[in-house]
Amino acid sequence: MSEIYGIDFGTTNSLITRISNKRALHLLNHETRPHPSVLWYRGTEVVVGTDARNSLDLDEGGAPPGFVRSPKMHLRQGTPILVDGRSIDPSDAIAEVLRYLVKDASRSREGRDGANVRQAVMTIPVNFGGPERRALRAAASKAGIGVVQFVHEPVAALYAHLRSLDNFAREVARMGDRNMLVFDWGGGTLDLTLCRIQGGTIHQIESLGDNEVGGDRFDERLRNLIRAKHGQARDIDDVVSLEHPGMGAKLLAECEKLKIALSQPGTTTGRIIVRDYLNLPGPERNLVQTITIEEFEDASRQIVNRGLALVNAILEKAGLESQDVALCLATGGMVNMPAIRNALAEYFPGRYNAPANGDRIISEGAAWIAHDALRLRLSKPIEILSADSSGRGTYHTLVPAGTELPMEGQVLSAPNSRLFCTDPTEGVACIEFAKPVAPGRVPSTAPRVTLHSVSVAVDPKANPLIERVTCNLEIDHDYVAKAVLRSLGRKDTQQIEFHDLDFALSLPIDRPDLDDEEDEPLPPASKKPSVGPDLIRVRDVNLAQRTNVALDVKGDNRTDPYWRVVPGDLVDRYKPNHFDTRSDTASPRQREERLFYQPCVHCGRSISVIMADGPIESCLGRVECRTG
Repeated sequence: MSEIYGIDFGTTNSLITRISNKRALHLLNHETRPHPSVLWYRGTEVVVGTDARNSLDLDEGGAPPGFVRSPKMHLRQGTPILVDGRSIDPSDAIAEVLRYLVKDASRSREGRDGANVRQAVMTIPVNFGGPERRALRAAASKAGIGVVQFVHEPVAALYAHLRSLDNFAREVARMGDRNMLVFDWGGGTLDLTLCRIQGGTIHQIESLGDNEVGGDRFDERLRNLIRAKHGQARDIDDVVSLEHPGMGAKLLAECEKLKIALSQPGTTTGRIIVRDYLNLPGPERNLVQTITIEEFEDASRQIVNRGLALVNAILEKAGLESQDVALCLATGGMVNMPAIRNALAEYFPGRYNAPANGDRIISEGAAWIAHDALRLRLSKPIEILSADSSGRGTYHTLVPAGTELPMEGQVLSAPNSRLFCTDPTEGVACIEFAKPVAPGRVPSTAPRVTLHSVSVAVDPKANPLIERVTCNLEIDHDYVAKAVLRSLGRKDTQQIEFHDLDFALSLPIDRPDLDDEEDEPLPPASKKPSVGPDLIRVRDVNLAQRTNVALDVKGDNRTDPYWRVVPGDLVDRYKPNHFDTRSDTASPRQREERLFYQPCVHCGRSISVIMADGPIESCLGRVECRTG
């Protein structure tokens, strides 16, 4: 079997990492940096990475036509890339970047042997859904890379951090049941993920993200600041209208470099020079500006505040306080910015960690996951809502938590389920797939999140519990659940997909080969943090949906026991002896429903109308008609 690598395809930079002799080796560019995720469509040729980025510096003019930044953002937005009047699929552009990474990795350099990258664990943002995962897999396939499995970027970063600690198993045990916040502020997005180690598994408790505060937005603010300063210095009202073609993009690239420089410790000022910037004679055509760190922070303060506000938002969502977080792991290029770094260090005193390899830690985590042969699992079960005698319904597990998710080329098939339609009068069986809000063992009454709801046509004239609906559920290697539902009488078939599943990563805590040191006694654990109230607060409503399907949990097709979940008025229509007062066959709920819908035999009014309109003394029917 070929070696499996770790790949972090990022908005701004991308990197391949391998594990050799228990060390992470990063396949960097010749500048010993991750590869820029940029392309230049130069006619029929495609220039990628550092060479494309350097073209901005070498070209006397502006950014060349066909220069593309951040193709990952186009994949996220589902928009094509327009180059010279032609439309390019984002997956094709991403394939060019990945193909370049593979080619560069194959080159032998000083201290590095060539790598044959054919399989990889690939990282993805938390909010990358099924369509994005499929498109990224397709792009990798075009580049000759098989994606063994996808892993969320924050989980990969956290695993790399844990794997780098002395005595890995001991540290995992020490962090058990404690909350860890991964704060990943990169070039395209800011992602926050609360994780907790339970039962030897990293669970993602809560996640929040913002696509509008990535590092690219800081570059734009910096560009606007420099344009304004140049206009004020040269008494020019509209700088943008006088820019040479492509100079706006070139200035943006220079702003990215300036942002990185201003984020270095001890740096207070930076200078930017763009020659022949404006279509004007004289010295004003050249842009020369000095920017201080104070000016940069003032220009970007709104973005910084918006991003930092997500810390409070995710803690509030999880019902936690800042002191309940045992570790804040900060990754991504933007956490080097002093305003962000200092705010996080103040918010989590003594628990804030910004590793020196923050721009490589995600790729490193993916490589360690590949090296340790870890498997992604389902963190929360996939459930189906089934009718019960309470009228509220009971959630039954279709795919249990802890189930290993498929790897490349695999499909997970859940056991087929059969449903009985308890109330066919509307002509549809309503089926709801759901998951618990919180991981771990939760009661049926705990809050749920609906994954998908679907209606399958049934015979409205059929007796209750006659019409059956079969449910076949599969999960593919992109972690997309596909369900096929068929009504056996009406012969209706519905096919659905949903992909908002929650993942967990099993840790190899029982493998002695991961630790070289002898175990030391564990230090006393600090007070276990509170987990807070329910993670989703259900709004007060005065209407509840009653499911009209019952799951055949016994698998013996006996329908008599299920009459207890059929609405009482329907039971009265089909089985009037069900309400024989000499037996306890009918449930209290069914008796209530029967009386509610049963009209008075004399005046024909229902109990609702009687209570609303008042009594009729001459009525010889129900007692309520005379007494109110």
